[in-house]
Amino acid sequence: MERKEFLKKSLALCGLSLIPAAVIESCSKSSSTAPTNVNFTLDLTVAANNALNSVGGSLNANGVIVICTGPSAYTALSASCTHEGCTVNYDKASTHLICPCHGGVFSNTGAVVSGPPPSALTKYTVTKSGNVLTVKS
Repeated sequence: MERKEFLKKSLALCGLSLIPAAVIESCSKSSSTAPTNVNFTLDLTVAANNALNSVGGSLNANGVIVICTGPSAYTALSASCTHEGCTVNYDKASTHLICPCHGGVFSNTGAVVSGPPPSALTKYTVTKSGNVLTVKS
């Protein structure tokens, strides 16, 4: 075998040996971008926030999904899936949050129900005073 052919085959073999590690790493790492230092308010009298006036309504704001879970009861969770950081959507019928990228499913408390997410969604504190919701980390 000539030197040139040996080098080509050796480099090709080395390159192929790196592919499985890259594939495994890309699916196993969490790239969640949950917001930190969250502190914002939502006025429930504003038309843009109207979805939160009924049970099952939800709204994405500042990287957080806020869900009305009962009369005057609210949950706030990171809107970023803990698997690859895609924005989750709330499904009122199942009361689950679903990641459209890889099928991750979370409960309305943020716990992983199924799919590839490695951990729960970050939960935030929600308080209601009059017609104003305050969401904080």
